[in-house]
Amino acid sequence: MAGLIAAGAEAKASPVAAASGEYRSATAVPEAWQAFGRQVQQKFEQQLAGDTDGARRIQDYLTRRGGAADAPALKLAVRAWVLSDGRVSRVEVDGMDDAGIRIELRALLMAGGVGTPPLEMLQPLHLRLSLRAKDRSREGK
Repeated sequence: MAGLIAAGAEAKASPVAAASGEYRSATAVPEAWQAFGRQVQQKFEQQLAGDTDGARRIQDYLTRRGGAADAPALKLAVRAWVLSDGRVSRVEVDGMDDAGIRIELRALLMAGGVGTPPLEMLQPLHLRLSLRAKDRSREGK
């Protein structure tokens, strides 16, 4: 698979409940929340695999940090808050040491709409992203 890999979407926590510490695992939430989590994951994957300047900078970073095809993926924990109009209003990333690339990643993920979240869906969404450099040997084939 060429491109960045993002996996493990889980929908949990809430705008109101975030302050109270309420949490629900992906398996303990309504199917509509799970489906929306998968939709957000797919949108993020599209943005990460895109040909924008930000996506290229993230790809270059992954290549520099050990972009061989068998190199371990960079595993990140991402929390995303989605407004009722589908815009991502906030993203927090854990697991990335490079502050500049973390800011780039946050900006990239906030750049596009992800769709309207289900009513009363708890936020933020918790996603696990596994990022790997593109296999450049397969490009153009």
